[in-house]
Parts: sequence; C-alpha cells; structure tokens
Amino acid sequence: MKKSQAAGLILWRAGILLAGGYLLFFALRVILRIADPTLEVGVTLVLAGGLFVLASVVREQIEDARIARSYDE
Repeated sequence: MKKSQAAGLILWRAGILLAGGYLLFFALRVILRIADPTLEVGVTLVLAGGLFVLASVVREQIEDARIARSYDE
C-alpha cells in the first residue's frame, strides 16, 4: 500500500470516529439528561474507553487467529 493511500485511509477512519463520537456524545446528553456537564463528559469517556477496550480485544483475537492459521499451514 502506498503512503498516500495509507494516509487517506487513516484520515478517513479518524473522521468517521470523530463524527461518530460527536454524535454519540450529544445523543447521550439527550438520553441521560444529566444536569452536571462534568458527569456527562465522564460517562462519555467511560463508554468510549469501554469501546476501545472491546475493539482492542477483537483486534487481538483476529491477530491470534491469523498467527494460528499460519502455523497450521
């Protein structure tokens, strides 16, 4: 993959994550209706952290499966 393609892919994914996070944050503000903005940010960060942990576990499982498959061949 060319460097320009990799950069474009990274920027594309970052844009999707940023827009999705922004929409999720405001959706949580409407759903939770918490009066304290600090608490709203805290809840959002906890959920975002949980999402990142889940994504890293899934990625690790995929990499382990690829390594195991390459050893079997």
